[in-house]
Amino acid sequence: MRSQKNWRQWFAAALAVTLAPVTSLAEDHDRDDANARREFRERWYNEAYGKSAKKAKKGGPWSAEFRKFMNDAARKERERYASQLPGTSTPITAVTNPNATVAATGTTWVNIGPTKADYLENGSYKLTKTDAGRVRNIIIDPTNTNTLYAAFSGGGVWKSTDGGTTWAPITETLGSLSVGSLELDPNNSQTLYLGLGDPFDGTGIGLVKSTDGGATWMNPVYLGNATSITDLQVVPGNSNIVLATTNAGIFRSVDAGATWAQVSLSTGYTETPSGWSIAHAGGTKFVITLEAQPSAASGNTQGQVWVTADSGATWTRATGVTATVGLERMTVATAPSSPTTVYVLASDPGGNLADIFKSTNGGTSFTALGAAKKRYSNGNTEARNVSALFNTQGWYDQMLIVNPTNPNLVYFGGALHMAKTTDGGSSYSQVSNWLGQFSLPYVHADFHAAAFNPAGTKLFVGNDGGVFTTTDGGATFSDSINVGIASHLIYDIGSSGNNRSAVIAGLQDNGTRVRVGSGTVYNQELGGDGFGCDIHATNAKQMLGTLYYARIYRSTDGGLNFASASTGITESNNSSTAPFNTVLHSWKGDATGNTVYTFVNAKVYKSTNYATSWTALGTTGFPTDIFIRGIGTAKSNASVVGVVANAGRVFLTNNGGTSWTQASALPNNGLSTSDIEFDPTDPNTVYVTSVAPDGTKAHTWKSTDFGATWTVIENGLPAGVPVNALTVDPGSNTTLYAATHLGVYRSTDAGASWTRFGTGMPLVNVTDLEILPDSSLVRAATFGRSVWELTP
Repeated sequence: MRSQKNWRQWFAAALAVTLAPVTSLAEDHDRDDANARREFRERWYNEAYGKSAKKAKKGGPWSAEFRKFMNDAARKERERYASQLPGTSTPITAVTNPNATVAATGTTWVNIGPTKADYLENGSYKLTKTDAGRVRNIIIDPTNTNTLYAAFSGGGVWKSTDGGTTWAPITETLGSLSVGSLELDPNNSQTLYLGLGDPFDGTGIGLVKSTDGGATWMNPVYLGNATSITDLQVVPGNSNIVLATTNAGIFRSVDAGATWAQVSLSTGYTETPSGWSIAHAGGTKFVITLEAQPSAASGNTQGQVWVTADSGATWTRATGVTATVGLERMTVATAPSSPTTVYVLASDPGGNLADIFKSTNGGTSFTALGAAKKRYSNGNTEARNVSALFNTQGWYDQMLIVNPTNPNLVYFGGALHMAKTTDGGSSYSQVSNWLGQFSLPYVHADFHAAAFNPAGTKLFVGNDGGVFTTTDGGATFSDSINVGIASHLIYDIGSSGNNRSAVIAGLQDNGTRVRVGSGTVYNQELGGDGFGCDIHATNAKQMLGTLYYARIYRSTDGGLNFASASTGITESNNSSTAPFNTVLHSWKGDATGNTVYTFVNAKVYKSTNYATSWTALGTTGFPTDIFIRGIGTAKSNASVVGVVANAGRVFLTNNGGTSWTQASALPNNGLSTSDIEFDPTDPNTVYVTSVAPDGTKAHTWKSTDFGATWTVIENGLPAGVPVNALTVDPGSNTTLYAATHLGVYRSTDAGASWTRFGTGMPLVNVTDLEILPDSSLVRAATFGRSVWELTP
């Protein structure tokens, strides 16, 4: 079982709006704080400590140059390991029965979910619902409505040919499963355009095209300096013209996506605008939304609306889209049955609803509807007015769609609920709630996407919890379409030799899940974001789960109930002194399985009674500017502990933490260290990894003299690719496993050389590894493709 619990991705840690802890926090629902997620994402990759990411650059933490480097690294791995990747040696098969036993055999990776939940615990609520990962787009083939596409922020694109009963992933080897947008050519439903790079915490870049319904994809093309393509639109009647909004300008192609030119817009600001959405307003008319000053650190980002009457060749700024509070991100949608009817959903600098605007002339001019000042007809204590739609997250949560047969029926999605108007914006009502409260149907929070079937009788909505559907105007919603989709964003997993089927997993925005039996059903037992997890080595009924800011919870009944277990951690639940992510690390040298470590920003804590209570270790030797990033212990020596910290530093102790000594500098160090691991039999042998987004820097090191000297050990690893974690096989100290942004790699010679491990795993970001004590099973957590396992 792996020694360091690997939440890893501070970059992606959205404060989930899902489910609060069951026992001790029955009415504390841990709502979303996406700004905190942005800050920690920047800290994880770029060590942006002390800097607010409230006005972070659009498009995520990696530079365009490094994203292109990663695309090339993925190409090399595809060529090098073609026979081991899915779609070649192993067919991509649809998940059909989540209750069936799944187990790894041989050297082929098997996905073990989550693909379904029997229930989601949420404080005093218990919801019999299933969710999936965060959705970016939903596409319905207009020529065959049984063919559906769902694009996920970290799980790539999934396709169904039976109306959503079964699904299969179709982008497993692109190298990035981070999606910004997906568009189907309205003139040819076999042609798809996929923009890589989620706009909030994604790591992909470029645009890829398929002309066979996603069976194969062309090489990526790049749109200027853009790192995220937020929306795409093919001109109806002319497949050669494609429009794109990006975080670095508006682009137009006249050769079906082969080449692109940036559109010139006189926004009144010198900055390149950041575009958000496109809508077709009939004929050759289109409307876009953008932020003209996207990097504004104060004031507002100058949200604007522009319109073209010649398929994007020239543009004019729309009039009437103004608000005294200022405008930032906006989303546009048109009425298919009346294309001159256009709606714009707008946020203000505080992330709240500025207003909803309406045009009846195809977007040339707009009228403010005064929506933020109106009351819901069915308002409640959580949201009485329409102004509550975004809950300060208008930069993150926006969804807008008009019914295809009724231009007055419009749906709006925000943070905790979805709303609609049936009279074109005169009145509003809520149609969902994130907890199923107030006699409203449950739909997961944080809305991002929506689609209607052509008849307008079925609405699909996408959010941080997958896809939900309604056929009765929002009176009821179904979650069944999520069953079978393995797209969850996993930070960490726990396993135990005491019960080889048991798994506990920490998920972004979808809580802490516990596996049921040996299938792919995982029930949510703790809410919020799930981070560090652990299952007791000798008693699998005991489990640990965590939330943000060193909030630790313990179960003694196999994960059915949890109670707070942070006693002694004075920084617990303090965002100033504890990290957003919470890490758990079990010491494998304790035969009782009771010794566990965690840390806060500048201090390490130890428990010898499996989190019943915690005691702080000493801090002598730690500098005042330290931010601890990872922890490891030596199985063979209880006094040896190591931490990796900001500024690329490593600190070691051989006296149980009474004092610490800084190890020598890591050669060719790009900072952003991620993991530290000790040889299980030799405490002087230490391994360290890094997630620095720099292809010229080293990412894996080894010391055989307790940190006095270091050697780079990357022969065979994908050069320059971030490494989230390194694990030493408990049965062989010369066998190492590396969790990288492109999959799992293994060394059988103590790091001298590496090869890709196993067949069938996509080119995916692996965030955590677990190896059972008898070395009979390896499990991998992925950020977007759930949990995998195989037998070495």
